[in-house]
Amino acid sequence: MIIGPNVCLCPLMHGDAPAVFNWLNTVTLAHWNGSYRPTDQMGFDVWYASIGGDRTKVMVTIRRRDDLRLLGYVQVTNIHPVCRSGEMGILIGDETDRGKGFGQEALRLMLRHCWNDLNLHRVTLYVHGDNPRAVHTYGKAGFHEEGRMREAGYVDGRFVDIVVMGALRPAATGGVSEG
Repeated sequence: MIIGPNVCLCPLMHGDAPAVFNWLNTVTLAHWNGSYRPTDQMGFDVWYASIGGDRTKVMVTIRRRDDLRLLGYVQVTNIHPVCRSGEMGILIGDETDRGKGFGQEALRLMLRHCWNDLNLHRVTLYVHGDNPRAVHTYGKAGFHEEGRMREAGYVDGRFVDIVVMGALRPAATGGVSEG
């Protein structure tokens, strides 16, 4: 468990599966991450069971520190051990839990895990250009905008720009670079 002031990052548990399944099948949440594609229960069960055995991925839940209530998840995928790089993604499931700093804190904790435990040098993320709240949160967590892929995403019947953001391992500090 990785513990911060307000949230902790914990391993996925069997009891988390229904919430994650529902989040993946919520159209508005899916649109923040790409095109909506319903996930069936059998495909979800196979994917969920495979998470721990995939050496190119680390996925953990985000929980409130005070009561361990499930808030969402954060993951690093496409971990490349030679390039020491990966791609980060995050989801805060309930609208009432957004805008309270939980996501930013989870991103900072996960970046510290990337530097100190996974020995990564670079973490990339992709965000829709029409999601300024997310771009701002990622920037505050230590990511820097590196470019924009024009009309590279297709969401809800329209093309959107994809903003590429990256964070590099801080030199000699071992901590998270400030945005």
